[in-house]
Amino acid sequence: MSSTQTHLCDHDNHAVPIVDLSLLHQTDPHTKSLLIDQIHQACLQMGCFQIVNHGISESVIEGALDVNSEFFDMPIANKEELMSDDIYKPVRFSTVQGNSPIEGQFFINFLKLYAHPLEDFVALWPNNPPHYREKMEMYTKEVMKLSIEVLGAIMESLNLAPTYLRDKLEQGFQMMGINSYPPSSQTNVKIGVVSHTDHSIITILLQSCSGLHVVDTSGSSSGGDGAWRVVPEMKGTLVVLVGDHLQVLSNGIYKSVLHRAVPSTDETRLSIASFHNLAMDEVVEPAPELMDEEHPKGYRGSSFQDYINHLYSKKEKTFIETLRLN
Repeated sequence: MSSTQTHLCDHDNHAVPIVDLSLLHQTDPHTKSLLIDQIHQACLQMGCFQIVNHGISESVIEGALDVNSEFFDMPIANKEELMSDDIYKPVRFSTVQGNSPIEGQFFINFLKLYAHPLEDFVALWPNNPPHYREKMEMYTKEVMKLSIEVLGAIMESLNLAPTYLRDKLEQGFQMMGINSYPPSSQTNVKIGVVSHTDHSIITILLQSCSGLHVVDTSGSSSGGDGAWRVVPEMKGTLVVLVGDHLQVLSNGIYKSVLHRAVPSTDETRLSIASFHNLAMDEVVEPAPELMDEEHPKGYRGSSFQDYINHLYSKKEKTFIETLRLN
């Protein structure tokens, strides 16, 4: 069996699917159709998939990982000017620790960067270590281009036009979330980030080592049992996660994936998440093409700004729950 056939046909009901994105450019319509169906099944059953042959070079990926490792390794005094608990700030560094009644103690160091339009924000990014802005700008631009390609395939998997909302997505909001998890042997905690969904249309995640866990909700007919599944780190591979706003846009056909981060026992784990959405104040609604008498509108419209305001309010309900209409 060829590698192309392997990526299209091999399937373990308990594994996160691997999608060969280069097949989107195949001239054979049957091959592309199979790929779009694979993406549909992955979003429908697991809420996430891994992508290979995505076009971002190894040097750009390694550059982003290396420069962020250097940032987190710097003395705290070098990062103090970026420290903030103000969730409205476009650039902020912080440490979060606490205790979840279900999952136990958690600990994370994180850096959040607003990233698109890039010219509005890059001057606010860290300028230490040297070349931080240069290397992160390269990765950010590449993953933004990739997101448009992935979102086009996802729209097609919903039987929408591949260009559906493309103009708004190209002018949309991108935020980079860089998380550093010290080895659990140093902090004596089992969780880096407790279980949650992302409020994005999609999130594209790069991880330095395994530690991303997702809940398998693919259903008993497909082997899903609600158990946690480990998404293995494979060099150069990226992970696509369905976010809350894709759940809204698809009118509930796709569900945002519940996931968490677990630190390594013997090395610092680094992840770089790129969150993609429409512009900050642009409202995401269920696609009219996906609504009818049998499938009425299931969610009210909302923007990313609404989500930030919801976080600030510290309400107990998750944001996606506040959007449900029935």
